[in-house]
Amino acid sequence: MTSDLGEDNTTVHPGKPRVPLVLATVICVLAVVPAILVGSFAVGSVVSVARTGIVWGQTWESILLLVLYLAGLLAFIAMRRSVTVRRTWITAGLAITLVGLASIPVVWVVYHGVTEEWCESQPGGRGGAPITSMDDIPAVCR
Repeated sequence: MTSDLGEDNTTVHPGKPRVPLVLATVICVLAVVPAILVGSFAVGSVVSVARTGIVWGQTWESILLLVLYLAGLLAFIAMRRSVTVRRTWITAGLAITLVGLASIPVVWVVYHGVTEEWCESQPGGRGGAPITSMDDIPAVCR
């Protein structure tokens, strides 16, 4: 594909490696759902604090996670605009680290919620089959 100036727009620029761009793009796309969850929790917490005057304990934590996501987004934008290979790798690593750190609490909570619900139906759980031996109970549920 060529532009009006006759330049080829399909080639990769010589200073732009594809690996960090692909890595950071995949990580940022995977973090969209946790970012939406954190954003909605942060907004809900701020509204709750504003209406009821409760303490800011969990609200600060959710705001911190939201700031980490925004910083990761800014690092991602900086990576896309970088001109050197070194700067692309540094900003890609920064974007991946920030978004990954902000996603850990959300993924951890979802993991534990799903595991707890699943373990209730396993042997030894509330509605599960009776325990005949400890090997019947999944390792995650012990």
